[in-house]
Amino acid sequence: MLNDWHIGSGTGRPGDVDRLIQRDADGLPYIPAKTLTGIWRDACEQVAFGLDEGIAGGQWSQWVIHLFGNQPPLEKPPILEPPRPAALSIRSAHLSKPLQNALLSSPSKPLLKEAITFIKPGIQINAQTGCAEPNFLRFEELVRGGTTLETKCQLQLLGDATQKEAAYALLMAGTKLVERLGGKRRRGAGQCQLVVGRDLDAWISWLEQHSKAPPIPNWSDDPGDPTLALPELTHQWQRIQLAIKTVSPLIVPCRTVGNVVETLDYIPGTQLLGLILKKLRQKNLHLDAAIAQGQIIVTNATLQINEHSSRPVPLALFSDKLGGGLEKGGKVYNRLAETEHDDGQMKGERAGYLSTEGASLLYGKVEKTVETHNIISDDEQRPTEQSGGVYSYETIAPGTCLQAELRLPTWIVQQLNQQHRNWWTLLQGSAQLGQSKKDDYGLVKITVSAPEVYNPTVESQKNHLTVWLLSDLLLRDDRLRPTASIAALKQELEKHLNVTLTVRKRPESLLHFLVRQRRSDSWQVRWQLPRPSLAGLSAGSCIVFEVQLGKKGEIDQEILSRLEIQGIGERRAEGYGQLCFNSLLLAEKTPSCLNSEHRSAVQSEVKAEKPKLLDANKDYPYARIIERAAWREAIRRSALQIAGDPQRRSGLFQWQPDRPTMNQLGALRSTLRSIDDVMSWLAHLGNTDNRREKWTDESLQAIRRLVTPEESLAKGNAIWQELALPVTELCITRNAESELKKELWAEAVTTLIDACIRAHKRSLESRDSSNPTEEEIIHGASN
Repeated sequence: MLNDWHIGSGTGRPGDVDRLIQRDADGLPYIPAKTLTGIWRDACEQVAFGLDEGIAGGQWSQWVIHLFGNQPPLEKPPILEPPRPAALSIRSAHLSKPLQNALLSSPSKPLLKEAITFIKPGIQINAQTGCAEPNFLRFEELVRGGTTLETKCQLQLLGDATQKEAAYALLMAGTKLVERLGGKRRRGAGQCQLVVGRDLDAWISWLEQHSKAPPIPNWSDDPGDPTLALPELTHQWQRIQLAIKTVSPLIVPCRTVGNVVETLDYIPGTQLLGLILKKLRQKNLHLDAAIAQGQIIVTNATLQINEHSSRPVPLALFSDKLGGGLEKGGKVYNRLAETEHDDGQMKGERAGYLSTEGASLLYGKVEKTVETHNIISDDEQRPTEQSGGVYSYETIAPGTCLQAELRLPTWIVQQLNQQHRNWWTLLQGSAQLGQSKKDDYGLVKITVSAPEVYNPTVESQKNHLTVWLLSDLLLRDDRLRPTASIAALKQELEKHLNVTLTVRKRPESLLHFLVRQRRSDSWQVRWQLPRPSLAGLSAGSCIVFEVQLGKKGEIDQEILSRLEIQGIGERRAEGYGQLCFNSLLLAEKTPSCLNSEHRSAVQSEVKAEKPKLLDANKDYPYARIIERAAWREAIRRSALQIAGDPQRRSGLFQWQPDRPTMNQLGALRSTLRSIDDVMSWLAHLGNTDNRREKWTDESLQAIRRLVTPEESLAKGNAIWQELALPVTELCITRNAESELKKELWAEAVTTLIDACIRAHKRSLESRDSSNPTEEEIIHGASN
């Protein structure tokens, strides 16, 4: 960024700043990927329009669509074919890692972070009068120029070498036309250079030699042929743990309310299943036939607590309405095993997750954020009502750790081992999930563990079966309609267990089932039509059944274990229908082992002290700009603090109410622009008796001690001793303290003396107004 720039968040601070900049999770300014993508696309469209010799929709313009994707809302007439996804993925641009580490390292450096930006006032000029409009004074936050921000781009291209060269050349030429970005870019702000680590001149020459665009490569999503032979079904399963950490905010659309897209607090197995299949296909490993046979299960990725997966809070847990529940560490009650107390009103726990691994239960809740964007009209070059205006995304916060499971029969694991050793390592690495995943959102990092045998144990309960749904359950009634009824669940369980079940009815003081229903609506991108709604019982629902065993002594534990692995109902491969039987948590009254400590979803990283930036570092010039601004602000604050303390001010300068006079202080203040002028003024003062008498020796000596250059003093740091700046919080470059003290010494002296003169004057004026003279008293009485 060659000069000051502003990319707004759409918010302000009432009574202070009208427009604030957008900041990342660390509180540092950044350039959103949507901004970069839009500016780069506009530049490439200009290049393509010129290469097509002004023909709209030419071959080079089609290349722009291939690289950046379709824009269905802008198409006239509407496109009838599936929209093409973007081949180019651009991430947000942030400050370089060395500079981030220096700013975020211990001890904290709030002044340096504040110094990255500054507040700029502005007005609106009346077009008729040429004067400032009343009530239109505004303040905007800007980032200081000289910033270097870095981003990563990923280009997924099929086709031959010529087609790839055409894509590179078009993108490189587009960078040359990117000159400004952000707010007020047409009024001087936001001047920039977009540099990609390639030889720009070579690609410009390539375009000169290839004015005719090559054909666009075909986009293929062919899943290939299945390679697994399906033997007889077995009941021995293995599981692979998938640890997922969000690198950028993640959107898993739940519903749209107004102009806000809300997100789920977990990643559905539906999204993970497609990602897993895609990664395995890259090594010619195909599992499509196994999915059709129900031999692959991918569970939802829920919050990771204490390095273990978690389960949704059961609806059977209640808490005191005024005392707080799990989130606030309050007491909870299991209404399946405990009657309602008379001490106060209770409410159900409906959000969050519990970790049932280990000796104690731990509670956690996914942290969410909200990001606001707007749609820029190509014609107006600003958000308009027709283009869609402003909209917001609710997201899972970056740094959130989630965990899912990939469950496979042992025979599939063995076949995959024969085709590719350590095949599960293909699943780890970076991936893109959720909505708007090509730019600001959806970047995750996946870590996998080796397969292990999975055989869950189910607790035995005499004549009772407690069911706890761990994910949404999709069932159909006798007419094949989606249903969320307990009767349909009862029939499904009876079919698998070969027993008769009835919902528990006694004792009447207890609750016997607590269920909720959930409806999921999604969109088929390729067809441009809504998908059928998915309606069923919600995760967290709890039901207690009475079991009529008949001739059987007890329910077959092996069947219960198999149902916990595979689930029940429809779309089990995508994580639906997961359940838990006879959980100890729901068998106790108040869960005595519950740890009420609230655990945040975002794993905080302890940042160790990082080395200061070296002089040769490319971030050194901008780091010094930040340091200089922070030092000036610290000097100003310290000077005002000294000036605002009468005792400290008097002890420093030895000023008396009548010596020196305000005329003498005003003369001194008028010379503060230059230290040399102050020294000359002091020398002239010493040679003028009538002026010299208006000063005390102590006050003149105090001023001489401050304005004498440091190298001529024995101690050499009088001004810095008085200001007492937090130097460790103001330096991120080598030799910053010594160099900035030398550079800003004169400015620090003039700032301190000027602030103290102003404060001394206000003090005298306040004293005079509170002690009127005899003449003023008589004059006031006569009136």
